[in-house]
Amino acid sequence: MITQQLSGSRTERRTLAWVTGAVGITTFVVVATAVGGWLGVDKAGDPAQNPERPVALAREFLDAYGSFDADRALSYLTTDAIAQGAVEEDRTTPEQLRLGIASERALGYKQTINGCEHQGNSASGVSLRCAFDMHAIRSDEIGLGPYTGNYWSLTVRDGKIVSARREVDFNSGFGDQIWEPFAKWVSIEHPDDALALGTDESQGIQPVTADSIRLSEQRTAEYVAAVKQNPAAHLDQPKVAAYVAQLDSICAAAQAKVKNEIQAIPQQNQPAAIQARERIMRETIPKLRAAPLPRAVFGPYEGRAFPLMEKLFNEYPHNRQQLEVSLPRQIQQTPGLDKCIFTV
Repeated sequence: MITQQLSGSRTERRTLAWVTGAVGITTFVVVATAVGGWLGVDKAGDPAQNPERPVALAREFLDAYGSFDADRALSYLTTDAIAQGAVEEDRTTPEQLRLGIASERALGYKQTINGCEHQGNSASGVSLRCAFDMHAIRSDEIGLGPYTGNYWSLTVRDGKIVSARREVDFNSGFGDQIWEPFAKWVSIEHPDDALALGTDESQGIQPVTADSIRLSEQRTAEYVAAVKQNPAAHLDQPKVAAYVAQLDSICAAAQAKVKNEIQAIPQQNQPAAIQARERIMRETIPKLRAAPLPRAVFGPYEGRAFPLMEKLFNEYPHNRQQLEVSLPRQIQQTPGLDKCIFTV
């Protein structure tokens, strides 16, 4: 489960370590007490002749972890490290760690390691930092992510990993686009499951069990189906029709504002026109989110359409060729939002 740092406004997010409930992704911290020579450091504490060995070991561990091969991942950790727990006190046995890895597989967790950098040598071992991109809670199935700015901090000693911590940058969009909508959806559709799924923090972190893993897999699959449904199927409901009309009105006003501002900009000043479009769209998204959202279409809008709009306007300046066809088309197909696609 993600701790209380996630509460509060969207601007309060910061880089967080993750803790594990049934739905949380483990921030994996292990500390060893084994003694002996260092891998990558000689007995005097100076760098050894083969600094690549710790990096290779780290990459092997991360490959095992990312492919959910628990036995292989555990083989890289010291026995003492496991016994001291992995963040949570109850993660002190190989079986408990296996359950944590199995829960991530059920949640659709995926990581892409971008490289490992040497951070220094000490009596503790060789310190490494491995950056990675991430999908979780089936974000790739929804069409969101991958989420960047994440890294593993690893320490290698004596041919083993003696500490490992994974940290996720919630400012990359994962908190706003995936975790919070999923937690809200659970509170609406399956409130009795919130504790087991880790979306209700009021009673503390619950241990991962085989039952909670099965529930996580089931509910996250249901969530993907809910957010990918076509909201047009609910337009016969008065509340949904009124909601779509309100979104259309907000987007039409934004579209008119863009047109008026661009007309006042000299044609040769294309960067200024692009900036005006992006600024107005960023002002518009909170207005769309503030409209009262009917339960019947919570998933398609809060879980997919609005996050897709944020992705479009966050990534458009950096990835224009790839985004200018697929993302706008997906957004325009959502009732009420077609007039909001005016930046491409």
